[in-house]
Amino acid sequence: MHIEDIPLDPEFIEIFKKDGIEYLYPPQAEAIPEIFKGKNLVVAIPTASGKTLIAYTAILRAFKMGLKSAYIVPLRALAMEKYEELKRFESLGLRVALAIGDYDSPPAALRNFDVIIATSEKMDSLLRHSIDFAYDLGVVVLDEIHLLGDESRGPTLEMVITKIRDVNDSVQIIALSATVGNSEEIANWLNATHIYSEFRPVPLKLGVYCDDTLKFINGDKESIKGDSMGIGNLVISRIKSGGQVMVFVSTRRSAESLAEKLSRRVSKHLTSEESEKLETIAESLMDEEYTVFGEKLAKLIRKGVCFHHAGLSNSQRATVENAFKKRLLKVIVATPTLAAGINLPSRTVIVRDLTRYDGYGSSYISVMEVKQMLGRAGRPKYDRWGEGILYAKNSSRAKEFEEVYLKGDVENVKSQLSNESALRTHLLALIASDITNSEDGIISLFEKTFYGYQMPVSLLKNKIERILIFLEENEFIKRKRLLMPTPLGKRVSDLYLDPYSAIIFRKAYDMRFEPFMVLHTICCTPDMKTLYARRSEIEELVILANLHRLALDEFEIDNDVFFSALKTAALILDWANEIPQDTLIEKYGVGPGDIHSRVELADWLLYAFSEIGKVLKYPYYRQVEQFRMRVKYGVKEELLPLVSLKGVGRVRARRLYDSGYRTIEDLQSASVSDLRHIPGIGEKLARAILKQVRGEK
Repeated sequence: MHIEDIPLDPEFIEIFKKDGIEYLYPPQAEAIPEIFKGKNLVVAIPTASGKTLIAYTAILRAFKMGLKSAYIVPLRALAMEKYEELKRFESLGLRVALAIGDYDSPPAALRNFDVIIATSEKMDSLLRHSIDFAYDLGVVVLDEIHLLGDESRGPTLEMVITKIRDVNDSVQIIALSATVGNSEEIANWLNATHIYSEFRPVPLKLGVYCDDTLKFINGDKESIKGDSMGIGNLVISRIKSGGQVMVFVSTRRSAESLAEKLSRRVSKHLTSEESEKLETIAESLMDEEYTVFGEKLAKLIRKGVCFHHAGLSNSQRATVENAFKKRLLKVIVATPTLAAGINLPSRTVIVRDLTRYDGYGSSYISVMEVKQMLGRAGRPKYDRWGEGILYAKNSSRAKEFEEVYLKGDVENVKSQLSNESALRTHLLALIASDITNSEDGIISLFEKTFYGYQMPVSLLKNKIERILIFLEENEFIKRKRLLMPTPLGKRVSDLYLDPYSAIIFRKAYDMRFEPFMVLHTICCTPDMKTLYARRSEIEELVILANLHRLALDEFEIDNDVFFSALKTAALILDWANEIPQDTLIEKYGVGPGDIHSRVELADWLLYAFSEIGKVLKYPYYRQVEQFRMRVKYGVKEELLPLVSLKGVGRVRARRLYDSGYRTIEDLQSASVSDLRHIPGIGEKLARAILKQVRGEK
């Protein structure tokens, strides 16, 4: 099937052709006619086999019919990627919006757009504010549908799908996944056409490396002498042949250590031109704000290698990924987070570690997760084949890995909706959003979920009843003839808060405002992702706890939660007190990404704390709002006016202040020459600052 056979306007087809697409892959040719029949689809095909074109075709068809679309993804980074790709169609009238943050914003501002790209949590938030939003949708694309089986993301994704389908039975669902064992079962649930194929535009060779031998399952063998790193010679052999390599390991420490070891050898295989370009990238990374962590990244980048994990900041992550896409970085050593949907292929993918710590001990990772990693191998347009390689330390493990991971079946996806934390959150949302106001209505809706498709909903009835009692006893709902939200319950749901978090907040509302007390309280909630408190840190954390009045003690909540909350609260308070990022990284054993993600969560939870405080008459909510701004920007109070200027972060704001520019009025009388002599403020930024403070355009 030729690309021009798709019944879309020629100008849309031209954009696809600019990507080098002339002919459709077999699964695309099978799927696209079904789209134009208005059918729902579940598309289960390998990575790089054309799922995105199928999704975009459905969106463009809906646009020409005057219908809106939603593209739902699991990760913000993936949302950004799809946003940039779809923006190419804006010149043809398609209006694209990105919705990934602020869970307290109604969807009214999004009604003027044709495509909304959102995480499942943001889409759920939009539906809580106004279920009518679902009526406007003609197409909903569900990327990574296998995440229905994920304990944390699965329940929200499942409820989003169910709520949209409940109010809009004409919506077209396009569900996508590269690895799902029971894709046909999901298709039956969604009343969808099942498109399954093992076609790959770049053939994938799968093998296991063990005892100096790389053995592929097709029978091919290659002798590669082992070394002290285990896979060092294997990596170098692939670089010598002109390929790039992605190595997956289980921990951040392993990723950084292996990248450092490999860099000593990889740098010898860079051309002078590549070295010059990598030097420029490394320098640009350091220009943002000098940190020891950034210097470590820059040092590795210069040698053509880097690590990738959740400790990187957003800008650092983007820099590493872009350098790899441009084929300048030869090796990325990553934790499995990189495999979760980001479009970053490599000729060779090596999974070195097949176990990870699960909170109790070391356990094997799932076949699905390994297939996701190996599926990154092989770059269309660049490679004639891809290689997915597992590393085994002995022959018995090698045989086991081959049978389980390379030849074995991917696990079936099972609904995670019976999780009590998810149930209490989503039950309150159903009632507070006026989607249903009866117990029969709740049961009826749950029968439409994937859980209801897989299991008898009667198994959930006792759990639902128990949670309704919990919600009533804690004054989130009233149970009379109908189920009705209280003002507290409505606000908790709109804020996208776990009801249990609001219960924890209440323990602090009888106390005077004190920054550390409030921070510790929000860090004790299930909505905060706390830092792990090591045993060696407990004694110091006990001393810290004794220095402050706290709303909760270790006898009221789980002991581990209490101490992890102390450590996280201390980090956030240090951030708000302008402690340098390098010091925080060293003191708390974190990366820039860890700091920024906790600060972002704290910003949201402090907002929620003050908003719930208004409902419950907390007299100090204004102090919380003011302190929230300090946390958001990482500054003391006197810098808040300066840090609100675009391009002026916490470091530059302090330098301006220390140079005598303490207010916006002080800056209005400054000159470009005055400002550009302040470290970190060049002429371009100086002009931009003066334009802002003088109200110039």
